[in-house]
Amino acid sequence: MKKIKMDTILKTGIWIKEQQGQLTIGSLDKNNPEVMIVPDQLSSKIFEFEKDMMKALYGDDRIEFVPDSLNIEKLLSNLKKQYKKYDVRISFSGTTENIFNGSYEEIYTLIEKLIQSSLNPISGIKSPPLIYINASVLQDHLCIIYRDSLSISDPTTLAHEFDYIKSSLNGEISHKATSGNKSYYDIIIPSKH
Repeated sequence: MKKIKMDTILKTGIWIKEQQGQLTIGSLDKNNPEVMIVPDQLSSKIFEFEKDMMKALYGDDRIEFVPDSLNIEKLLSNLKKQYKKYDVRISFSGTTENIFNGSYEEIYTLIEKLIQSSLNPISGIKSPPLIYINASVLQDHLCIIYRDSLSISDPTTLAHEFDYIKSSLNGEISHKATSGNKSYYDIIIPSKH
């Protein structure tokens, strides 16, 4: 039996279709042309779920997907869920007129690296730091201010990420220190056009 790739099925996409009186399923990955029969137990769940899918596709509350537009609120919400056992405080300000075009994976991974830089060296600390992420979209630019309460994140360990922001994302990043030995990162990333 082939190893099941659980983490890629929704990223590559699947199709489900009724054929010859049975539900069939296949991958949208061109390298996997196999068509399989959906087991009866899963078929009954899919038929129950079909109403919700029809509503999402054709209902009054449907939301059109725009591939270039990045939902920053959703991205930040997913990061908060990933780090739910830590005190990550996130604020976002933006309106529907302020649209940021970019890659979900690139921005998610970048912020994830910042969070990890504040959490990796905490083994000797009694309680992990509070992490603050303030994000906004202004004039088609994503602006992020990142800091942790103990100023644990060290910019020298993030040289690769700093370079990535500047070279690949055409953005700017600076590490600023304030009084009381506190520091933060100020990041500005322009929309991709």
